[in-house]
Amino acid sequence: MNGPIDDSLAKLSRHLVGDSTLADTLVRVCQEALVGVPPTTHAGISMTIDGKLGTYVFSHPEVIEIDYAQYEAGDGPCVEAFRTGRVVLVESTTTPGPYPQFRATAAAHGIHSVLAVPLATDGTTIGALNLFAEQHRGYDEQAIRDASAFAAQAAFVLANSKAYWEARNLSEHLTLAMASRAEIEQAKGIVMGAIGVDAEEAFETLKQQSQHENIKLAVVASEVVHRAKRTRN
Repeated sequence: MNGPIDDSLAKLSRHLVGDSTLADTLVRVCQEALVGVPPTTHAGISMTIDGKLGTYVFSHPEVIEIDYAQYEAGDGPCVEAFRTGRVVLVESTTTPGPYPQFRATAAAHGIHSVLAVPLATDGTTIGALNLFAEQHRGYDEQAIRDASAFAAQAAFVLANSKAYWEARNLSEHLTLAMASRAEIEQAKGIVMGAIGVDAEEAFETLKQQSQHENIKLAVVASEVVHRAKRTRN
């Protein structure tokens, strides 16, 4: 490896997942692929969201139009790379071969060679990096090696980004849940003092109000606590 791919790999290795959202990281991968693997002119990432395989990140709107053909047919280089975990090369979209619908659509958009590389980590394929070139037979053996090395680094970065944001969201949810629980306990104490009931009856009172007003118990508790604070002030 040498030249552009080294620079792109270095930039990916320095990418801090905590400084960018997962979407930003995906866009960064596409941008670096354009630079790192010439003669790529367009790039996209195939992945599943809610169980549906699609191209959700891309460097140019035409990528969506090109890839739609393979998702509609259920067959194409990106689909195959994702499903099999193997590199798939279309040397020329204007010559007969597999994926006729995809080939025709790509050629109509001026794309004449395609390289799809799986994004895999720990033996699991999490997506496929799709590279498009305007020239025929744009990807030689060196380009395939460079793209494979780039995809390996990209998969590592994406897996770390996904894990980071999932952990962060979980932490935020737990923090909110703990705060809500504390406020519910505080509201129970207020109700116990106000109407002279025990903890179980106070909780039941809050629950009944929640059901009657069709709002969450945590919201009812928050209103009780804030109302009590206003009364004291």
